[in-house]
Amino acid sequence: MITRTIRRATRAVTAAARFRRLITMLPLWLAPTLLLVSIVGTALVARSAGAPAPAMSATPSTPPARIVSLAPSVTETLFALGAGPRVVAVSDYCDYPPEVAALPKIGSFLSPNVEAIVALRPDVVIGTPSPGNVEAVTALRRLGIRVEIDDPEHLSDLPRVTRMIASAAGVPEDGERLVNAIEDEIEAVRTRVAGAPLRRVLMVVGHDPLVAVGQTSFLGELLAGARAVNVAPAPAVWPHLNLEFVIAADPEIVIDSSMGSEDGASATRFWERFPSLAAVRAGNVHAFRSYRVLRPGPRLPAAFADLARLIHPERWS
Repeated sequence: MITRTIRRATRAVTAAARFRRLITMLPLWLAPTLLLVSIVGTALVARSAGAPAPAMSATPSTPPARIVSLAPSVTETLFALGAGPRVVAVSDYCDYPPEVAALPKIGSFLSPNVEAIVALRPDVVIGTPSPGNVEAVTALRRLGIRVEIDDPEHLSDLPRVTRMIASAAGVPEDGERLVNAIEDEIEAVRTRVAGAPLRRVLMVVGHDPLVAVGQTSFLGELLAGARAVNVAPAPAVWPHLNLEFVIAADPEIVIDSSMGSEDGASATRFWERFPSLAAVRAGNVHAFRSYRVLRPGPRLPAAFADLARLIHPERWS
């Protein structure tokens, strides 16, 4: 029975690997969009593909000694909770804190390696929903392995998911402390920009086509919290824009999170072709590639502060 279950899961992982290869064949602009959808927590793709539903189980009387994390945001939260020493494996994308570099990798959140996870004998596996991990998660549960899956769709969901991870790790009190710390830090940023003039902002995650951060996305909520007027049209989560729309909207600030914008040169070259834009005239085109903002976890307040600083630098003078 166990062997058959692992074989079925292996076939699922193979299918997920094909899905991952397909992603690598897509145009480059889709890479940041996929990361934003899958990691930030909109989870639109995951849910439409029938991602595994949460399966909250009773918290064991003894904290789990062996924890496997399937996502970077989960890993960062576990370490912030003080549960890092009990994490025995992480996903391929987990790179923070530095200690995780020495831990075994069990595949990506798109295609976790069931055999590798089973071999580690985990007490609990904690992850986020994705299109590729449905059958793998189902297989682990059939084998009697406790799996907890959840993902914040909105900023207001972050406390709930943090508490879920803390409960799964057997440290609910530490979870409450972390939730309070995150909320206090986010509120400190809001307080810092309170009363600042609203500024028209366009945040993009791709150039060809031009893909923007929508008002209802996780990042869109952060923009609103930073006293920005998101010029991207509602209600699309990741609206595709034409240049005529951008010129008409005339954003005062452009935040460019597209691929290749890490050093700012690519973003500058792209936007300087539109000298009529207020953001270009004022030199307010900013490259912003922060993985912290893609991971709804304990470092999100710092990423929120980085974003707010780009919009209202005078509040940090």
